[in-house]
Amino acid sequence: MKLVTYQENNSMKIGASVDGRIIHLNSFLSASEQLPENMVNIMAMGDVALQLAKQAISSYLSKNNTDLGTIEELVDLQSPILNPSKIMMGGRNYLRHLDELRKEGATRQEKIVTPPMPHIFSKYTTAITGPYKPIIYPKIVKQLDLEGELTVIIGKRAYFVEEENALDYVAGYTIMNDVSARCLQAQGLLLISKGFETFCPMGPYLVTKDEIPDPQNLTVKTYLNEKEVCSAHTSEMLFSVKQFIAHLSRIFPLEPGDVLATGSPPGPGMYHNPPILANVGDVMRIHIEKIGMIANPVIAASR
Repeated sequence: MKLVTYQENNSMKIGASVDGRIIHLNSFLSASEQLPENMVNIMAMGDVALQLAKQAISSYLSKNNTDLGTIEELVDLQSPILNPSKIMMGGRNYLRHLDELRKEGATRQEKIVTPPMPHIFSKYTTAITGPYKPIIYPKIVKQLDLEGELTVIIGKRAYFVEEENALDYVAGYTIMNDVSARCLQAQGLLLISKGFETFCPMGPYLVTKDEIPDPQNLTVKTYLNEKEVCSAHTSEMLFSVKQFIAHLSRIFPLEPGDVLATGSPPGPGMYHNPPILANVGDVMRIHIEKIGMIANPVIAASR
């Protein structure tokens, strides 16, 4: 299933993408089976909610009337997850990206080591925006960059889980652009450089894990306008999705709806020679196999 959050008449609704149309799940469920209109709450319901979502899709298909859904391009899609309790960001998780960092660090005599365990930081929920919404270029930022990342949505509480069972705790996957202000990151201001409003586009769907049985077998491509900036494969990750979940679950409980981005593949714009950085008017695009694409135009800050 491809689950979505969308806005209609000033209300958030939960739907599914079916054959190029968005259907409202609750419109195809009985009054006694209604789902929350919030993806985090749906994740908290576990398998019961996912079965109801499947039931709603089956009901829509049985009616054989596409007019009961809305053409996807006409729907105001939001990030599938709007209010996670945690946004966990993997860093330095592709070996080729580590090589890029070493080349960059050589000019500053900076020693870049291979992390012995998953390297994690966080983003703020106020940075979340939708898959096609504008990214605001802040006035204090001089170097704006993009990082396309496979992103995991946790489906049930995970605490001290074993690596071999870790995917049992996944609800599905989405795409994130870890938008970064490199000028501030270079000053050691990691959270600030990645925490501005709109610096966390996600979507367009939460693709349930049954459609992606192996998250380590996906192609990730990043584009600035029509130029391919990055192409990588999730098999190149230093730490797998399973390893991330098992490790993090020994630090704090992972809760339904929590978001885990798995790190930037090699090729962010800053590490090209010369750098390929975003300007107002550009469009950042991320494509991940079996999930889809997000595309966000860059606009100037109004204040």
